[in-house]
Amino acid sequence: MGSKSKGGDFERNICKFLSFWIQGSEKPYLLWRQPASGGMATISEENIGLTGDIRSISPLSEFLTDRYNIECKNGYDEASLDKHLKYNKTDPLRDFWIQTTNDATKSNKYPMLVYRKKGLSTPWIGISTVNYNDLYDYLKSLRFIHLHWGMDDLIDTYLFEMKEFFSTITPDIIKGEINVKS
Repeated sequence: MGSKSKGGDFERNICKFLSFWIQGSEKPYLLWRQPASGGMATISEENIGLTGDIRSISPLSEFLTDRYNIECKNGYDEASLDKHLKYNKTDPLRDFWIQTTNDATKSNKYPMLVYRKKGLSTPWIGISTVNYNDLYDYLKSLRFIHLHWGMDDLIDTYLFEMKEFFSTITPDIIKGEINVKS
């Protein structure tokens, strides 16, 4: 199976997971893969809202995609927390976060990275410091990894186990605690 196919399968599975999180059932699907995997936003400024890998296909899920640029990454043998700690020139996790935050800034949304390392069954959710602070009262009892990017202007990342994050953070919490950027 090629990397594009694996990425597409991963994105579809995340859409199904999030649809279930929102409504308690996988179908009907509420979210689906973005056309051209978010590349539509680079074609024209009028497509700026089409960033990320996940888009809403139902009014029931718009609250999530109106607030978040959701970027999905699956696999990547070379991605490692060790690289982050050693300041390697190539750090895929950092590159993923740069892409996620840049697209979020362009579309005036918050960044959300969904990442699964090759060989692991459970994805991680990466959110920004701003989101962590907004959701602190709900997240303070969860285990997480805090990635600080040194002297860069890159905002810190907080990584959570995906199922634990979404069993703690409900759709109503997102609707009530996270404002749509204006």
